[in-house]
Amino acid sequence: MNTTIASVRIPRWMLMAAFSVVLMGCERNARSLSVNEASARDACKTFLTAWKEGKKATDLAPKIIGKDSDWDAGRTLESFEILPQERSDGANLFLNVKRSIKTQKGAVLEQEVGYVVGTSPVITVFRSDQ
Repeated sequence: MNTTIASVRIPRWMLMAAFSVVLMGCERNARSLSVNEASARDACKTFLTAWKEGKKATDLAPKIIGKDSDWDAGRTLESFEILPQERSDGANLFLNVKRSIKTQKGAVLEQEVGYVVGTSPVITVFRSDQ
């Protein structure tokens, strides 16, 4: 059976083929924005290690774009552990981190905080509560 579009007869199979190509393109674009979980974990580790080593978050750009208000406030990261529980929403990986930070006054705070990490189109690491 043929379909008429603007007085041009197009076979139904051609319309279905064109529709399939469009759907494949949409699926490919969605996949390209999916989080790479291994890369996300590595990016979070790189981000936190840079902080622990006394670097600035901007030192990681453009490879990693990230922000943590404690780092921005001049607190020192003494130690961290990326905890095994994690979840993904497809575009981001949500990680929990146990960490010790030292304030400017010398107090050490033990915390568990969350980070949201994306890998596409750029690598991003942000505290989930900010």
